[in-house]
Amino acid sequence: MIAQIWFYDGQSAARRMVEMEPVGGRFLLVEAERRHGPFAFADLDYSGEQGRTSVYKHRNIEGWRIGIAGDMAPDIAAALPGRRQYGGWIDRLGLGKAAIGFGVISAAIVAVIMLSPQWLAPLVPASAERTLGNAIVGDFGGRFCDTADGRKALMKMASGLDKNVSDIDIQVANIDMINAVALPGGKVILFKGLLTGAKSADEVAGVLAHEIGHVRERHVMQSLIRQMGLTVIMGGIDGNVGGTLNGLLSLGYTRSAEREADDHAIAALGSADISPVPTATFFDRLSAMESPEPRGKADGKTNPKQDGKKDATIGKSASVNAENLLGYMSSHPMSKNRKALFENSVVKGKNYRPVLNETEWRALQNMCANDKDVKSDKTFDFGV
Repeated sequence: MIAQIWFYDGQSAARRMVEMEPVGGRFLLVEAERRHGPFAFADLDYSGEQGRTSVYKHRNIEGWRIGIAGDMAPDIAAALPGRRQYGGWIDRLGLGKAAIGFGVISAAIVAVIMLSPQWLAPLVPASAERTLGNAIVGDFGGRFCDTADGRKALMKMASGLDKNVSDIDIQVANIDMINAVALPGGKVILFKGLLTGAKSADEVAGVLAHEIGHVRERHVMQSLIRQMGLTVIMGGIDGNVGGTLNGLLSLGYTRSAEREADDHAIAALGSADISPVPTATFFDRLSAMESPEPRGKADGKTNPKQDGKKDATIGKSASVNAENLLGYMSSHPMSKNRKALFENSVVKGKNYRPVLNETEWRALQNMCANDKDVKSDKTFDFGV
């Protein structure tokens, strides 16, 4: 079928039936004895389909459009703009190339989002981080333990692990949970349960060195940026200390960040001549809780003569201990590999010494028990 072309000039509502005469990169529209144009093919945009008619508009003349139905001469068909199916740039590239390009761009955006905390965290001013840390922690609802001997022992331990602890605020919280957490602004909190459950001061030193490693490597800010977003950093948080802490305890560091903190702890222990073996032992106890074996089922045997009441008490005690241990594991990935990492860092022949003497260790371990003004942990709200 020979092409049929209608034309609106944008000035009147008259629909004109015309023929198209190409002249180089331009064309004339011939209507009986009248000619319209010339117009440039480059000024045309594909507008869509009306039935079997392809409609084109002029990008510089409002209301100007032509409709072409039927077979066009090859030179005219080649000069007209191509049909759009998905959008301008997709049609220019082709759907396949556009899909590949979109995938590459999407992967790049995801990579930027995942890696941005690593380069954004160092850009957060120290003053802003301290302000955020103070807003999060405050006085912890009066549950920070403080005694002269306990504070002295804690500072002795900390100064042995870090040469300049003046910018790190280390506190002991009267919370019966085996845990420790690093917060923004150089704040580190050791929970009472960690101290009372530890076998020695050297175990606590390894955990403290690990948390200091998170502070020094800016892992805290990286994790906050990654999981909570910049709005938390810029806008602050609410006053629900328990709810905030509950959220912070659920923050996870990347595997590389945990390894960096472990490496920092091993180096700090080595510089202070503190054996890493107690820390490995601590990790070993926690690792044993990853898949606890029910009491009495390890060998498939039970003792029918066992007193039921006593067994229930033992079961409850074991459950409480498991919950306490799992409290640490929920925010610190635990495995036999970490135990091996600390064990393998032992230097043969090195003269290791305890970080605290027995009197100092007892003063730190019983810090909360000896503080008569500290609030009880029984009313602490974790926001659950």
